[in-house]
Amino acid sequence: MLHELINKHAGKLSENDYYMLNYVQKHTDKVKNMTILELSKECNMSKSSVLRLTKKLGFSGYSEFKYYLKEQTSRKTVSEDIFDLSMTDVQTTLNLFKKINKVPIYELIKNAETIYAYGTGWGQQNALQELKRYLLSMNKYLYIIPAKKELQVTISHMKPTDLVIFTSLSGEIDEIMTDLKTIHYNQVPTVSITNFKNNHLAKLTTHQLYFQSTDFGYAFNVEHKSFIGLQLIIDHLVRGYLTHVSSMEEEN
Repeated sequence: MLHELINKHAGKLSENDYYMLNYVQKHTDKVKNMTILELSKECNMSKSSVLRLTKKLGFSGYSEFKYYLKEQTSRKTVSEDIFDLSMTDVQTTLNLFKKINKVPIYELIKNAETIYAYGTGWGQQNALQELKRYLLSMNKYLYIIPAKKELQVTISHMKPTDLVIFTSLSGEIDEIMTDLKTIHYNQVPTVSITNFKNNHLAKLTTHQLYFQSTDFGYAFNVEHKSFIGLQLIIDHLVRGYLTHVSSMEEEN
């Protein structure tokens, strides 16, 4: 399975590699019939970058990579696919987390006078409630902004000595774009936690954390999306912060 190859060669993969692989995993049926030029344009990567990635995964070139995708899709069963996607979300999220320098984020959390957080949906708000619970036990209070109107009201109180954390599945935040630009203009530090892809939210924040989220079916008239990657980021952010603070205390 592709996720097994990704895990096996994780040490060789860059953020751009993960971005393309995320696209491949979500659109395998489409990619297996694409030319290397079509895939490179779709992912905003050069042909040589795509070719290098296939070789990092152990293939002789793009043609063998496409053949592999066709073989794998023909063997899949629905039940295997659902659980494999969950494991891929977990492993890819862990790999992305390891590649990011989190120390500046930990320092912002430690030194912030006030920490604000805004989630674009119910699942994101739920994850922030978990973060709030963790931080409260470390004597850090997280103020969760419940809706757009409250965000607009709160902006006037935000200072460069504060921190704002945003969570979004897609990272496409047209409805609060103006508010984000205002926060950025006022030099208030920000952290975005989004699905791993090019998105407007990540581009407008000071620091970025990424998770992988895949669709796992349409049932009961609802499209189901996994938030296991987001919950994992919250968990590891807290663990990392706790380790960072503890090591600083030991040094002093």
